[in-house]
Amino acid sequence: MSNYQLMAIAKRVVSKQLKSFSYLSMVFLPVIVGEAAVYRNQEFLQTLTAKQLSLGLYQLMPGVAAFLCAVYTGVLATEVVADREAKLTEFLLAIVDAKTQLVGKILGTVILLVLHCLSYFLVLLATVVIFKLRLAMVDVKYLVFLLLSLLLLLGSSLIWTVEFGIYIQEREQMALAMLTPVILVITGEILATVYACTPHMFAGMLWFKIFLVVNGWVPALGTCLLPVAVSTQGLSYFWGYFSLVVQVIILVIMFKKVLPKYQRGLLATKQRHPIIKAIFGK
Repeated sequence: MSNYQLMAIAKRVVSKQLKSFSYLSMVFLPVIVGEAAVYRNQEFLQTLTAKQLSLGLYQLMPGVAAFLCAVYTGVLATEVVADREAKLTEFLLAIVDAKTQLVGKILGTVILLVLHCLSYFLVLLATVVIFKLRLAMVDVKYLVFLLLSLLLLLGSSLIWTVEFGIYIQEREQMALAMLTPVILVITGEILATVYACTPHMFAGMLWFKIFLVVNGWVPALGTCLLPVAVSTQGLSYFWGYFSLVVQVIILVIMFKKVLPKYQRGLLATKQRHPIIKAIFGK
């Protein structure tokens, strides 16, 4: 696996999306809506304490994470399904193996995510300065944990997407490739929102901590719950990182199993995932 080949494939993914109107609209439209909301409510926001404003941002995080997952699982699903129809794929297979192609596509998607998050962070800082809002400094330990969880959430969603996307035969069925990660993310974000809105309600309950740790092992679902559980429900960083490590192990196993399936998918075999067979038959 050549670094040059990886970066070439990643660059192709990034370049393609940066030229896409639909992708750019998904990046800039939330910024426009958010800035308009802040401008309209700036007097109220200026009366909030730093702690109140920070808590409000914590409660928005599940929705932001779900939005980013929806955007980038869609990006990768498009890339994987498009492979089946693109003549360029046959040429690439003669030069680059399937593993390099898949890792390159994931790398390109991750680069887009990092740039997306960085742009939103800079917009947030500019908004705080321009509108003179009081925002508490975020704990560095929590910020690192949050970013790792977000990256792992995306990675989990992408691998789930590839797992189903390699069985998709037509673009019209592409939504099926996103079905599993979307269900897991929506479930996780609903629970995370409940926990964010009820801080410390379950703190100190042993059964609840066991529930959080075990659910934290489930790729995509767990990474939605863990940051909010750490910030509002008293889950320790030790158990949070322990759950993330277990998820990484599970994802590595999934990734190794999905590679041969991806390669067979590029060679246009007519196999289908059992769930897709149940829905469409044949």
